[in-house]
Amino acid sequence: MVTGVSLKGANATAVLLQKMARYHPIALPMTGNYDRFGSIDGVDEDDNTQLILKFFLDKLAIGEFVIDEPYWSKDRYPISHIEDLLWGFERNTHDNQQTAVLNRKPVVFALICERVWSAIVGSETTKREPDSTRFDRVFKDVPVAEEIYRGNLEKVSDQLRELAAVSAFLNRLRIAWTPTKAGGQDFAEEIREYLTSARKQFRGSPAVLEGLDNYEREIADLFEE
Repeated sequence: MVTGVSLKGANATAVLLQKMARYHPIALPMTGNYDRFGSIDGVDEDDNTQLILKFFLDKLAIGEFVIDEPYWSKDRYPISHIEDLLWGFERNTHDNQQTAVLNRKPVVFALICERVWSAIVGSETTKREPDSTRFDRVFKDVPVAEEIYRGNLEKVSDQLRELAAVSAFLNRLRIAWTPTKAGGQDFAEEIREYLTSARKQFRGSPAVLEGLDNYEREIADLFEE
């Protein structure tokens, strides 16, 4: 979402979004391997992913989270894993906006190159403050996030700090949260072009440039294809 680089062969951080006045995060970040279809697999499971999965399964049981059940592939339904959910949210973006709908609004997500995400987080100065204060700033007027994490902020303190740091960076640069759409299966020449363009766009941001350098090393073998 931030740099426009290809995620082929890379790890990515996913942030769930819903459209309010504009797209806004509704949950804390998850990280995995880009699956080349527009989502991530091999997700790093933790307290955050467990809380997100539980929330959506609970809402599914009472009818506030609605899925287009016949559309779901047999290996994704019944939903039992965070990657099943992400599959549905990815389908909302690329094919069927009724695949997975919470409170009558599709859930989608942004994907950000994990190396760039980590570099931004590492570069941001975060003041010491209670998790509740940071949460209120990041998720003001986002009842979904309040429900997911109520009583559990101490379990997701690190993810909250990361999202707060990246959100502050994006706000400073006036970069809006937007769903990430999958591109084609990028060739080496295209990947280099995207990377060159990103470096030019962010030439004034040492953090992003550091992240792009790390990303280039991560996918170095793809340049030999």
